[in-house]
Amino acid sequence: MKKLSPTIQTLCADLIQQVHSAIEKPGSVYTQTKQDRKYLFSRRLVGTVRRDTAIGPADNPEVQKRAAQVRGEQSSAKERRKIIATLRNNHVPVPTRELGNVLDVMADAGLFKDAVLVGTAAYICYSPIIGVVLPIGALMTQDADLATASLAIAADNSDDDNGSILSILKRADETFEPVPALSKAAPSSSFKSETGFFVDLLTPQRRSSDTNPMPLKNLAAGAVPLQHLDWLIADPVRAVALHGTGIPVSVPQPAKYAVHKLIVAQKRHKGEIAKRGKDLQQAEALIKALKETDRYALHDAIEDASALGVRGWNQPIQRSLKELKIELDDLI
Repeated sequence: MKKLSPTIQTLCADLIQQVHSAIEKPGSVYTQTKQDRKYLFSRRLVGTVRRDTAIGPADNPEVQKRAAQVRGEQSSAKERRKIIATLRNNHVPVPTRELGNVLDVMADAGLFKDAVLVGTAAYICYSPIIGVVLPIGALMTQDADLATASLAIAADNSDDDNGSILSILKRADETFEPVPALSKAAPSSSFKSETGFFVDLLTPQRRSSDTNPMPLKNLAAGAVPLQHLDWLIADPVRAVALHGTGIPVSVPQPAKYAVHKLIVAQKRHKGEIAKRGKDLQQAEALIKALKETDRYALHDAIEDASALGVRGWNQPIQRSLKELKIELDDLI
């Protein structure tokens, strides 16, 4: 498994810092006159559509300041494209265009302020964090899973009154449509494009009586309650998806993600052989990488999860480790 050079790791750290500290969204600033008064607007590409955002009256000093910040961020975004190209040339994994567009519209709508990216889409973002080129064989994905601990998740659409998850996803691909829930009265928790790309909304299961899906009224959708998810998404870390000018996302801690995959692999149904294989493949890749870069975090995550229960937590972890021929003592 190839480690990233110190220079590339520094570029990765700088990129994560830049995308998460941006005050304004990048865009080209232009002027429009309405009723003999000039107003400033910003235009930016989001997913596959161009969005226009009102900044304010052109003669307002605060508006002029914001416009300058937008222009500055646009300049910084061009430099980030060069960094991403360098990382790509050094074999750092990048999302497919389809996944990148989906993550772009989610981030632009502010969803990652409240929610955490999980699943393979999160795995793709780990190489810049842990400093290792993760194997690409485990990276193929036709889905994006978004998990939220709060059912009050909301989209940031100050320039657009339509903040439903469907309207957001259609900025990435206008063919996205909701997948009907089992009950006609229940909101959809899954959305699918014509190419077969799925976006699923998830939330931690609090009690066995939780309705499935749980309603996310602010997004006009639902979220499927899942066990173990609250542990996975607690204390997420900042990451960047290497698409466009860099997309700021939140992902689970890498060690937690690896341990969660060890658990999930043993809970798959018999018809989910491919998913089970991917779970183990991703867990093994991250374990091997973290043994070199953050061994104690890996050990602590296994110890923490195992202490939460024998049957639901420790047993599946031990079974997956045995299946992967990984000795727990080797991780200490």
